[in-house]
Amino acid sequence: MSDYKTTRDAAGKITSRFDKMLRNLVDDYEDEIVVVSLMRYYNLCLDNNDASILEAIERVLEDFMCTADYSDWLLTRKG
Repeated sequence: MSDYKTTRDAAGKITSRFDKMLRNLVDDYEDEIVVVSLMRYYNLCLDNNDASILEAIERVLEDFMCTADYSDWLLTRKG
């Protein structure tokens, strides 16, 4: 195997790993944006006292958050 081919193969592997890492970061960042935005929207909806919207937001947050974080957040909301 030539040095060129070895270098090219190694560069391809590194590029693929880096691409995967960046995609994971983007996915995590998007999830975080959704969670924070919904938490803020939830607080705004508390003033309107619209139970159906609040329940819908809670369900979405439950899907996006890890169980421990969701439980902690829910406890702070419900008192």
